[in-house]
Amino acid sequence: MKYELKDEKWDAVKAYLNKVWKEPNRYPDNGLILSLSDEELTQIFTKKRLQLVRLIQSRKPKNATKLSELANRRLSAVARDLELLNRFHIIDLEKKGKNIVPMVSKDILILPLIKLKTRELAEIKAMA
Repeated sequence: MKYELKDEKWDAVKAYLNKVWKEPNRYPDNGLILSLSDEELTQIFTKKRLQLVRLIQSRKPKNATKLSELANRRLSAVARDLELLNRFHIIDLEKKGKNIVPMVSKDILILPLIKLKTRELAEIKAMA
């Protein structure tokens, strides 16, 4: 399957990044940039975990039990996946009474696909 960055997808990405560029103080928590090893990348983003993120975003379950029902998976497996996704800040887990409510709080996730060399902050600022 060949991936094509369709105009509407690219336009959405550009529009979001333009907002961040113009007013960076308004968007500090809406985006997430992860630099992961190949092993981390393949361990985190499984089909089942991506399904959980999408279900959380679209259906907004009130707790992990409801999410496990929506995903048709065992609660223990869903809870384990939620902890991992939370550890990498992909989702948030908010305690409300006796419930732990999973939430997607990011609008965009950026994953560099190539290994980037570490640069000094001053060098990065000079390029901006």
